[in-house]
Amino acid sequence: MRRCILLAATFFLLSGAGLAETPRVAATIFPLYDIVREVGGSAVEATLILPPGASPHTFEPRPSSARALARSEILFRIGHDLDEWAVRLAEASGVARVVTVDAGIRMRRFADDGVDPHYWLACENGKGIARTVGSELIRLAPGQRADIEARLSAYLGRLDETDAAIRRMLKGIPSPAIATLHDGFGYFAQAYGLTVAAVFEPSGDREPSPRAVVAFQRRVREAKVRAIFAEPQLSKDAIRPIAGDLGLPIATLDDLGGAPGRDSYVSLLLFDARQVAAALK
Repeated sequence: MRRCILLAATFFLLSGAGLAETPRVAATIFPLYDIVREVGGSAVEATLILPPGASPHTFEPRPSSARALARSEILFRIGHDLDEWAVRLAEASGVARVVTVDAGIRMRRFADDGVDPHYWLACENGKGIARTVGSELIRLAPGQRADIEARLSAYLGRLDETDAAIRRMLKGIPSPAIATLHDGFGYFAQAYGLTVAAVFEPSGDREPSPRAVVAFQRRVREAKVRAIFAEPQLSKDAIRPIAGDLGLPIATLDDLGGAPGRDSYVSLLLFDARQVAAALK
C-alpha cells in the first residue's frame, strides 16, 4: 500500500498537477507591462495586450487579444479613456480584476478640462505605478512577498537614477518650448522644465480643423519653437507640410516604446530626453 501511495504521489508531481502554477497578469501598454515584469520578476507571468507600434487611441482588440488575456488574474491599465477597450476585453476574457494604476498620482488636465492619461511619462509617476503594481502582485502571490518587495525597492532606485539623468540632459536648454503632434507629453514637459507651446492634434485619432492649424502655426512662431515632435505610432502626413511651411524639422518622441532602443520603460524615458536635448540644444 505504501509503495502504491508513493508511486501515485510521484506521478502526480511529475505530471505537473502538483506544482503551483505561476500567476498570470496582463498590462495594456508597453511601459506598464515593463514595470510589471520588472517588479514581478519570476513571481508572475506578464502579457502585453497592445502590440508594439500600435496606438491605444485607435486600437481595436482582436480575438488574439482575448486569447492573450486567457487565464490572467489581473489586468493592469492606465484608464482615463486611453485604454477603455481593456475593460470590455477583460469582461469577455473572464479576468477577475482590472486595476487602474493611477493611485496617488496628481493628474494633469487638458485645456478642455479632460484628464490627461499619459501620466507614466515622468519618473516620479512611474514610481507610483510601480508601488501600485507591487501591492497588487503581493496580494496575488503572497508567498513571493520578499522577492517582490526587493525588486520594487531596487526598481524605485533605478527610476530615481533615471530621473536625475534626464534632468542633467535637459539642464540649460536655451529655449524649452516644444510643439507636438498630439497632446501626449504634458507630464514629461511638466516634470523636466519644458513647455508644450503648441499641439497639432487634440488627440491621436482626430485631425485639427483649418482654424486650429492656423492657431498652431501662430503659437509655434510666437514661442520660437525649434522642432515639432511626433510619435512613431501616428501618421505624420498631416503635419509634414505644416512643418515645411514653418521651416522646422520633425523629430521623434515616443510615448509607448517597445521598439529597439526603447525596449524598457527606463530606456524609453531616456530616449525621449535625448531627442529633446538634441533638437533644442
